[in-house]
Amino acid sequence: MKAMIAGTALLALVTGSLAQAQFPAQPQPGSLAMPPFVGANRPVMLKADDGLDPCALGEITGAGEGAIMVFPADDTSPDAIDFLSDGEQVWMCDSDDASDAIGIIYTREPDADCKVGSPVSADRVYAGPCKSGWIKSEWVKVIAG
Repeated sequence: MKAMIAGTALLALVTGSLAQAQFPAQPQPGSLAMPPFVGANRPVMLKADDGLDPCALGEITGAGEGAIMVFPADDTSPDAIDFLSDGEQVWMCDSDDASDAIGIIYTREPDADCKVGSPVSADRVYAGPCKSGWIKSEWVKVIAG
């Protein structure tokens, strides 16, 4: 009987603790870069390269009247997370030669600073404040960097 009461008290204590626990809120779309390594995601990396900026500026091209898909990984098996049109500018920061994909960082806010214009001291996952994802390299051309 004492074991049953102790077990019930322990269950109530654990249940109460979980009810009061603070769990991180789900990120709002567009508020931060995609969370790394969730499901089929592959985060875009900023690479340290002898004092050079980690990204080159690119422009979406070849979509015509349509739009190209942005994916959360360096392949097209997961669902698209966004769409970009010709003329939109993106930062080209990462690549995957095997899939011919480019890891991009982008925003539609004209005055936003995506924080990719300075060299990084060590390779790291891009964590915002702009959006990130992957596109096929054929849909972007380098315009600076």
